Amino acid sequence: MNYTKTNITDENIEMLKTLSHPIRVEIITILMQHNTLNVSELVNKLQIPQSTVSQHLSKMKGKIVGCDRKGLEVYYHISNPIVSKIIEILLPNNK
Repeated sequence: MNYTKTNITDENIEMLKTLSHPIRVEIITILMQHNTLNVSELVNKLQIPQSTVSQHLSKMKGKIVGCDRKGLEVYYHISNPIVSKIIEILLPNNK
């Protein structure tokens, strides 16, 4: 079997690794539906502890999600448009 090098970048490989956790995929699907939410809103939708949501957001921050501070609240949004396309391919009925 011959090995053929792909054009996928290391950055995209890391993004896919980051997306490999089901909670992170769920966070992304929720953000796709609501555009921007704070941690409390995500906790209410996911029904998991705030610390768990915060941990997953911190792993995705910068490369997959971005955040904006509004007063005391931090609101998260999808910062990488490729992520939405990947989720739409993986979960076509979840738009």
